[in-house]
Amino acid sequence: MADDPGTVQALSDLLAVQHAAVYACAAAGGALAPLRPASDPTRLLAQTAYSAHRELRDRLVAEVLGRGGSPPAAQPAYQLPVPPSGLTGALELLAAVEDRCAAAAYDALDALAGDLRALVVDALAGTAVRGQQARLAAGQPVERATRALPGV
Repeated sequence: MADDPGTVQALSDLLAVQHAAVYACAAAGGALAPLRPASDPTRLLAQTAYSAHRELRDRLVAEVLGRGGSPPAAQPAYQLPVPPSGLTGALELLAAVEDRCAAAAYDALDALAGDLRALVVDALAGTAVRGQQARLAAGQPVERATRALPGV
């Protein structure tokens, strides 16, 4: 039996963004690998983001399937908003990815309730923290690195 179509659509839209985030975080981590050991702290940020987005992606797939929907498939490649060249480029990419994910999570909230809403609120909080960490690691001052209303 299918769940509310608005819920399934919101989860599917968020899932599509998570697919792109997993790709982008892997690209950032891969670009940083040859720069070791100087890139190790940034690689840790990329690995943390990759794991968080992969975990949310997997949970969203299960939620969409459990509600009778068809989860969107990942694309073979994505256009990155920032090329992950060097430490600065990788950090800018990670911050941009988190900003996009925050916006997608915020957009999904209206259609969700209960445990799903809590899941997405937690995801929104995580994107805000990881985005801030990436901006701080890139040398931005706290007042620029922190988003007052992530996702808005």
